[in-house]
Amino acid sequence: MKNLTTIELNQEGKNLLNYGMNYSTEKPANAYIATLAAETEQAIKLLDAKLQSTYRHIATKKLKQIINPNNQANIRQKRQRYIMKELNKKLNKENAIITQADKGKTIVIINYEEYAEKVHHFLTDNNFKTLTKDPTNKYQKQIQKTIQQSYLIIDKRKIKYITQKKPSPPMLKAQLKLHKEGIPIRPVINNRTAPAYKLAKHMTKIIDQHTALNNQYSVTNSTNLANELIKLEITDAHKLISFDIKDLYVNIPIQETINIAQKRMAKNNDPPKNTSNHKSA
Repeated sequence: MKNLTTIELNQEGKNLLNYGMNYSTEKPANAYIATLAAETEQAIKLLDAKLQSTYRHIATKKLKQIINPNNQANIRQKRQRYIMKELNKKLNKENAIITQADKGKTIVIINYEEYAEKVHHFLTDNNFKTLTKDPTNKYQKQIQKTIQQSYLIIDKRKIKYITQKKPSPPMLKAQLKLHKEGIPIRPVINNRTAPAYKLAKHMTKIIDQHTALNNQYSVTNSTNLANELIKLEITDAHKLISFDIKDLYVNIPIQETINIAQKRMAKNNDPPKNTSNHKSA
């Protein structure tokens, strides 16, 4: 946990935050005990009639243990909910937020104004512009039209599965690069709601099948790199150098990338297996 604010946290608060962003405190037992009891009874009724009474007795004892206020789990959960409530009060008072660092699972506490300023700098430095109108519906119509016309590579039966039903603009989330000077952000975009998300996943599979890339100098992950390095005879005179590309994805030339992909696919273009049932648009 990294605190970039003046908010003072006690050890309990620090310990709770150190569980990470995916940790959540349990609901009070009274909030779900009725549902749990009903579902337990339904399960018991599926058993042999001779066994139901025995298991109903066991279940009753377990349910009583769950709702017992002196249960250590209940005491811990109640304390954690109190700590989180007090932490939220401090965050609201200081106008601060909790976010995630770029590396590892470190939690970062930062003032909202500072966070927003870092995002603004990133957008400005990379020449992002504000649109006067949301283009989502326009893109959705263009994509639907393109899908209908792409009968050679898209089966009509799959169209409904690769069409986004209710598209919306993707959301940007900023992760903080604590290891970099000035703590810049790494933008993380959730494209699941974007108009082209499902189509892009489908097209990725097709492009992979028809694009022969020379991967002699590429690695897929750190494990692959380690396996390749084991094969080398490395001496003390060798050095491993790593180059970091600043804002790689936002600086990829789109049209040049499209041209390269087209050339690669043209070299590996197999004729369609069956187009007898399709007519040209």
